Amino acid sequence: MADVISNIITGIFIAGVTAYITVHLSVKRFRQERWWEKQVVAYEKLIEALHHSKAFSDEYLSASYECREVSETRDKELRAKSAEAHREIEKVADVGGFLLSTEVRQRIQRYRQESDAASETTDWVTYLEGSLAATSSCLEDIVKIARKELKIDGNEKT
Repeated sequence: MADVISNIITGIFIAGVTAYITVHLSVKRFRQERWWEKQVVAYEKLIEALHHSKAFSDEYLSASYECREVSETRDKELRAKSAEAHREIEKVADVGGFLLSTEVRQRIQRYRQESDAASETTDWVTYLEGSLAATSSCLEDIVKIARKELKIDGNEKT
C-alpha cells in the first residue's frame, strides 16, 4: 500500500513539475513571438517611410533630368507622403529604442545628418541628389539590419 501511495505522489509531483515547465516555456515563447511581431511592424513602418521619402526625391530628380514637370496632383501626393514619412522616421528616431536596436537608431541618426546636409544647398537638383543618396543608402542598410536582427533569410518562402 505504501508503494502505491508513493508511486501516486511521485506521479503527481512529476506531472506538476512537467506542467509548470511546459506552461513556463510556452509563455516565454509566446512573449518572444509577440516581441518579434512588434519588431516586424516597427521595421515595416520605418522601411515604408524611407520608401516614400525616396520616392519624392526619385520622382522629382527624374522629372528634372527629363526636363518635365510633375503634375500638381502628383506633387501634392508626393509632398503629403514625404511629410508623413519624415514624421514616421522622426518618431522611430525618438521612440524606436524600445523596439529597435542601437544600430538602427545610429543609422537613422546618420540619415538625419545626411538629409540635413542635403538641405543646406540652394540648388534643387543637388538637394534631390543628396536626399536620394541619403535615403537609398539608409533604406538599404535598414533592410540588411532588419533581416539580421529578425533572423530572416532572403530565400525563405512564407
